Amino acid sequence: MTEPLQTEPLSARRRMLILVAMTGSLSMIMMDTTVVGVALAAIGRDLGLGESSLAWVVNAYLLAMATLIALGGRVGDMIGKNRAFSIGVTIFAGASLWCGLSTSGWMLISARVLQAVGAVLMQPASSAIVISTATPGREGRTMGIYIGISMLSLAIGPVLGGVITDRFGWHWIFFINLPIAALALVLAAIAKPPAIRSAERRIDGLSVVLLVLSLPLLIGGIQQAGSWGLGQPLVLGMITAGFFGLAMFLRRQARVDDPVFHLKLLRDRGFLADALMLGLMQFALTGTVIQLSVMLQSTFQLNPAQAGIATLPLMIPVLLFVQVSGRLYDRFGVRRLAVPAAAAASSAVVLLGVGAIQESMGLLMTGMVLLGIAIPFVNMPANTDGMSRNEGVNRGQASGVLQTFRMVGSTLGIALTTSVIGVVSRQSPGDGIDRCPDVDPEVLARASRGNLKDLAALVESAPEACVAFVREEIARGIGWGFIIAGLVASLATIAALWWTPRPEAASPPPPN
Repeated sequence: MTEPLQTEPLSARRRMLILVAMTGSLSMIMMDTTVVGVALAAIGRDLGLGESSLAWVVNAYLLAMATLIALGGRVGDMIGKNRAFSIGVTIFAGASLWCGLSTSGWMLISARVLQAVGAVLMQPASSAIVISTATPGREGRTMGIYIGISMLSLAIGPVLGGVITDRFGWHWIFFINLPIAALALVLAAIAKPPAIRSAERRIDGLSVVLLVLSLPLLIGGIQQAGSWGLGQPLVLGMITAGFFGLAMFLRRQARVDDPVFHLKLLRDRGFLADALMLGLMQFALTGTVIQLSVMLQSTFQLNPAQAGIATLPLMIPVLLFVQVSGRLYDRFGVRRLAVPAAAAASSAVVLLGVGAIQESMGLLMTGMVLLGIAIPFVNMPANTDGMSRNEGVNRGQASGVLQTFRMVGSTLGIALTTSVIGVVSRQSPGDGIDRCPDVDPEVLARASRGNLKDLAALVESAPEACVAFVREEIARGIGWGFIIAGLVASLATIAALWWTPRPEAASPPPPN
């Protein structure tokens, strides 16, 4: 049972205010996924953090989001989308202030987790509000703006983070969220989006416990495999326990009346295909953006601002094509756009891997342009279609499921690429010893995995041949990480081919 949507018609002005407020909030969430990447070296130097702690500055945020996003959608169903949105934005802003004021690694990582708590409340709510207030027949164009600007924020993160870190210090990459959050709250208060709320007030506590324990164990084990070794008992134990706990969680979701994660939505083949496409594309995109920033600063010796600007070939096509993808979705639907785009996007990530291994800036630029063109034609149609298949309160549940797939994809992308880099860097220890005879093996290993703090130390003290070897190892490890990520992402093409339209929507409506 749900409380009905507001029935009075929305004016064009109110629709626009709602869209700007919701888009601004999502932009904060997505930007904070990648804005930290180019600032990691400065954060590490300032707070005295090593490789493992720096990795968790990024992945603690993503992992907490992946774990809690479905729960956030469920909470929004119960307390109302508007209230969940406002509470989420407020928590996110407070956590951003805490991040900027952090004076230790644990303080920063804890604040990042709190940021994720705010994000999981506002993201499913904002997505449901946008699709519910879009002009009928123009859902694709509206979601094109909503998804496109958020994807642009994901891509612009390294640029903005690099410039701000160079000019003002890393603290300010978090402070910039404060005015955005304030504007989103003011606009939402003025526009008063229609409210949707479920009459059901229960959440299954055991489901929450199983999810919160199992997903971090699984993804944390995968990420640490590169540093600790896949055969280590602790790593194997984390991965095994995570799989087992996740299986128990999914089994329980199929049996309880008040699930956190609504498996029933996945019975819709088209919706499942949408979710898989989103997860697989985020798997490739997030890990790629983060590792590109590392490689551009290490192997290509760019400063943070230059590294950020070097990602513009990825960002600009997203800006140019996202509205095109929205208009074409309204005309052609999902499959005809997503099949070629998913194939192109996964090929682009593989090309980035080849460019990294060969240390070819030309191949890297080509791969970024191709990826930036292709991604909007997968993510926007898949997200819009997934939300459009559900109405009323079910949109909150659908948003929670879709965003879970996206966030799990993002987190696994970073975890797997990080793990691959660690594994690859251990394949040539003899060369490292020969070319870096007087270097601490642990420092050499960390630097070869992309630890910019240790690389800077080697630049000051180690022979030139040793530094060149480390730069090559970083590029080789990241390159193979990209190649494997691209191969995994190619499964999105199969998902797009498998997609089926809703029976009542077999023929796309004519554009208005």
